[in-house]
Amino acid sequence: MSSGLDAAVQDPVASPVLLPVDRLSAAARRAWAKHDRKTDSWLPLWRHMADSGAVAGLLWERWLPRSVRGLVSEILPGGEEDARVLVRFLAAVHDIGKATPAFACQVESLAGPMRDAGLGMPSLREYGEDRRLAPHGLAGQVLLQEWMDGRFGLRGRVSGQFAVVAGGHHGVPPDHGEIHDLQLRPRLLRHLGPAESLWRQVQYELMDACAEATGAASRLPAWGAVRLPQTVQVVLTAVVILADWIASAPELFPYNPQSWQPAGPVGERRRLRAAWDDLDLPEPWNPEEPEDSPADLFAHRFPGLADAAIRPVQSEAVEMARSMPEPGLLIVEAPMGEGKTEAALAAAEILAARSGAGGVLVASPTRATGDAMFPRLLRWLERLPAGLKEDRRRTVVLAHAKAALNEVWAGLLRRRQPSLLGVDADQRQGDTDVKPSALHAHQWLRGRKKQSLASFAVATVDQVLFAGLKSRHLALRHLAVAGKVVVIDEVHAYDAYMGRYLDRVLEWLAAYRVPVVLLSATLPQERRRALVAAYAGVEAAKEGETGSDAYPLITAACPGRPVLSARPPAASGRRTQVALERLDDDLEALADRVERELADGGCALVVRNTVDRVLQTADVLRQRLGEDVVTVAHSRFLAADRAAKDAWLLRRFGPDGRERLARHVVVASQVAEQRRACGPRACGDGPGRTRYSPGLGLRSPRMQACPLPAAAAAAAAADETDADPRCSPRKRGPAPCRPPSGAPTAPRSPPRP
Repeated sequence: MSSGLDAAVQDPVASPVLLPVDRLSAAARRAWAKHDRKTDSWLPLWRHMADSGAVAGLLWERWLPRSVRGLVSEILPGGEEDARVLVRFLAAVHDIGKATPAFACQVESLAGPMRDAGLGMPSLREYGEDRRLAPHGLAGQVLLQEWMDGRFGLRGRVSGQFAVVAGGHHGVPPDHGEIHDLQLRPRLLRHLGPAESLWRQVQYELMDACAEATGAASRLPAWGAVRLPQTVQVVLTAVVILADWIASAPELFPYNPQSWQPAGPVGERRRLRAAWDDLDLPEPWNPEEPEDSPADLFAHRFPGLADAAIRPVQSEAVEMARSMPEPGLLIVEAPMGEGKTEAALAAAEILAARSGAGGVLVASPTRATGDAMFPRLLRWLERLPAGLKEDRRRTVVLAHAKAALNEVWAGLLRRRQPSLLGVDADQRQGDTDVKPSALHAHQWLRGRKKQSLASFAVATVDQVLFAGLKSRHLALRHLAVAGKVVVIDEVHAYDAYMGRYLDRVLEWLAAYRVPVVLLSATLPQERRRALVAAYAGVEAAKEGETGSDAYPLITAACPGRPVLSARPPAASGRRTQVALERLDDDLEALADRVERELADGGCALVVRNTVDRVLQTADVLRQRLGEDVVTVAHSRFLAADRAAKDAWLLRRFGPDGRERLARHVVVASQVAEQRRACGPRACGDGPGRTRYSPGLGLRSPRMQACPLPAAAAAAAAADETDADPRCSPRKRGPAPCRPPSGAPTAPRSPPRP
């Protein structure tokens, strides 16, 4: 037994926050933080403070990427060590607002013993609606600012920049009006009368204990000269939110006092180590910059392309990622089929190594394109090397509304994960029959609010654009992108409305120094300048390539640095001739043409501008060609059926072509534009000729660039928005936000690094 105790004491993983509980008054020990109505068990406030501070320390040391840690550390006079102390202190003290009568009165069985200890308070009914003016996050911010002023002379904005983290730990920072309203009602913070001084004593006792246990007491005077940028406040808030959620999970941190026995360092380390082991969060990806030539790098990372020579666009993207003055914005413009996705992933590995990013987020315009991208990301991940001390396990996620219908993602969800309930209402339970693998969907990192925190993610672009909107738990969305390389595909596909959100998000990403890779087949010159201006500033947008014939084109931009441009040649020998013909808008004429073109076999894609016209066209073609020869694809399918339809199309007409049908017609609405049932390689790597006969006009260059092999006819129109409604430009919402309100020192826009 003694050897086990010694090991626990010396355990480098378990770094508990050792509050001086023996020196706390009886009244301070009676303050409560958590209550289980089913069992009437409860958790003391001091206990939750210690758990939260310790978890925040482990998140800082073992989960946050190097780039995020550096963002905070560089602001503080003591660097990395100061940052660790600050994170642990803010997490430990974040729930001090629970040491108020407005909170404590909610459970009478726990309020009674507090009254017996001298902490008088009205009942829940006696407080009435006024109690709602003092949510414990807001109360905590007010109390923390008061304590920092009284103990260290830190006032106003100086204390507010730290205290706002406690105020916003439930997702929304308090505004000045809410703070003012609470200050006008001091009885919600301390019951007036003889108990008032004891309430103040208990609150100060607990905050003193947190400051002493985390080491913040000796550092707070030096932090008085610090001015936290808004990006740092957001990151600190996100870490405290996560620490609070983890420390609030009774499966990890039980309410039973026996779980922290024996009292003191040994019991504290045991409790923390058991919880961290059960949580089992993998360490962040920490890649080393590959020294291979571009050709060798592609051969190692993409063995499926071993028979194809690296293309000039891919080679130049790798070289540009290496030669940028510092990781920043990389825009790759090239035709479809040039391997932009592989180029982006190769560049992302280099940019991550240079910047300290701990993952990659790939944003696609629709669910269908995201589903197609996900297995490609997994194949790339399997080929990444592991460092000597790196945790080989990597968390991955497919983040969109219908991700559970994706076969690959569903398979990852079925693998064994710890059974954790947590406190997030979006949490779901998983299967427990299969051992975890190197790539897995971590149980705790599921749910709408936490899923993008996985190290590697494929998401619809709305998941990125939400970072530019005012919303609850916005800090978590910012943390999700702050530690990654962000790749946004089809950047030309978004209209002016969505482009405004994207510009705002690029400003934030630049403030976090997040490397960004934008991919496009057809990006107008003015739009390119706007994207560069959003990330690197207006002056940078004036530099770079301006020729209208610059295509393919790679642009690299960093705030305060010269813009770099490269014009790689298109891959030689890759050409597809597209012939546009007008066809009368007559179903019989269309059927005649398709029947004639497919007389000797082949496949055709017919695109119509409404679902009703898709169904009418399919009926006519089935009468001519047979039921089994015609397939329809549109947005009115049930979600499960639509996912199965997408998978079927990819198997028949996808890049490998192993299940390609000899003779078939796909009649689709304009979802076919983004579904990409025909992979770029399947669209023909050699010379070919394809006819398009648009009955109402075909304007999409993406459709022209991606015909099914031997396609004979396509009738299309330009106005249907049949894609993912969450990404639809027709879906209107609030204007893009300025940076989140509520931070006392917040500027009107994110600061330039």
